[in-house]
Amino acid sequence: MEIPSIYLNKILTTAAKNNVSDLHLVVGSPPMARTGSQFTALTGEEMVTVELLNKIIEIILSQEEIAELKENKDIVLVKNLAGNFRFRINIFYQKDLPALTFHYIPGIIKPLDSLKLPKVFNHFIKADSGLLIISGSYGSGRTTTIASFIEEVNKNVSKNIITIEDPIEFLFVNKKSLIAQRQIGRDVKTFSQGLSYCLKEDVDLIYVSGINKEEDFILSMPIILELAAGNCLVILEINSDSSINVVEKILGTVGKKISNEIARHNLADVLLGVIVQKLVPQLSGGLVLAAEILLNNSAVKSLIREGKLYQIENIIQTSRDEGMISLNKSLEQLLISGKIKPENIKGLSPNALSSRKF
Repeated sequence: MEIPSIYLNKILTTAAKNNVSDLHLVVGSPPMARTGSQFTALTGEEMVTVELLNKIIEIILSQEEIAELKENKDIVLVKNLAGNFRFRINIFYQKDLPALTFHYIPGIIKPLDSLKLPKVFNHFIKADSGLLIISGSYGSGRTTTIASFIEEVNKNVSKNIITIEDPIEFLFVNKKSLIAQRQIGRDVKTFSQGLSYCLKEDVDLIYVSGINKEEDFILSMPIILELAAGNCLVILEINSDSSINVVEKILGTVGKKISNEIARHNLADVLLGVIVQKLVPQLSGGLVLAAEILLNNSAVKSLIREGKLYQIENIIQTSRDEGMISLNKSLEQLLISGKIKPENIKGLSPNALSSRKF
């Protein structure tokens, strides 16, 4: 068997240099790599064994992290491996056997204009306060979008920026702005503690990522709304597949701490917008972005305050001149322009293109 440390360096270096976004190691299968829309075995590699994975886990994790893995049966962390390549690592168990996923984090943050985001997104950079929510499923590029947003601010504006992440993915170097990155469990105990600190700090922009536990979300959201109501822009990353679901999730959470009516008014007052991202395989190769955009105009504010969330979809449909667009329409535009095929978007949006025949 190849020496585990050499094997790990080899496959991770290969992945990083060949634009592999995710590398999966599962017992009984060769290393599987995702490159764009392709999911294939890593060329020339043999089946992964449980002995190999256990050795790799020992190489990657500290003793404290090994203890956490044994207790919780999964762990997510970010580390520099194979020289100076940065990876988000998910370690978990399946069929009582270990499995690992490595997600490559590019060392260079992409310029915001290279992401092909809708033009309305640029208006958010000028905001001094409020709540901007970037949503999408795993692999939707939401973290890349937020990193590019923060880097755009960092290059052009002098601001005090604090990120609260679990774990920290992209690393920032101070330019015009001052950026402090705090990791849950290492730099601060909980999200709510980190956010409460920001209430007493001179901060202009806060980025919050990785709130996965319901208890953390319940404790954190009221503080996020309070910060966004002051002189602070808050960017919140959420795992959700539609802007309406995002609003429902926040109101359902905040409503457990305060009355539903107050929760609706608080959110309506501070929300700037919701962006929901999907990355879709394109005909020319690689992935192309589809995005739903909800802007909190006067009509949306009224619907949130009144709890009539089911009507928000109608506002999105009738407010395209303001920059709003549904995910269905975004996918349809990509299809009509010839960038994607119908079979590439099945399951991406519940009603995508349901009224069209191809």
